[in-house]
Amino acid sequence: MNQDLKTITILFRASHHIEEVVKQEVQAFGLNLSEFMVLEVLFHKGSLPVNAVLDKVLIPNSSMSYVIGLLMTKGLIIKQKDAFDKRVYVLHLTEAGSSLINKVYPAHKKKLKEILNLLSNEEEETLQALLKRIGKQ
Repeated sequence: MNQDLKTITILFRASHHIEEVVKQEVQAFGLNLSEFMVLEVLFHKGSLPVNAVLDKVLIPNSSMSYVIGLLMTKGLIIKQKDAFDKRVYVLHLTEAGSSLINKVYPAHKKKLKEILNLLSNEEEETLQALLKRIGKQ
């Protein structure tokens, strides 16, 4: 049983380390982690309803309005009512948002690759499979 707790502690420490690396990276571009996550989703998936963004990022529902407000104030996203369902708001990257995420994402990807390059391809695939198994409980 002690091994179980040790595994969880190691997992938390690894996760915390990666989160801190990403935080430092995005702060250099004037973003916090939550803002970056929203921009990254819109960068990869295109314009999305707020609830779809919420499903894809690790931001509590209660904080999403605040994060959206920050991004809108910075001119990085716009929020518009959906053409078909006026109850739904859709988030879009602005030109400034697109330009910023196009600068931030390559550096972010490179840094994460450096972290993962500590593992062989086989080790990375094994880690993915194990973490998926834990995450699907």
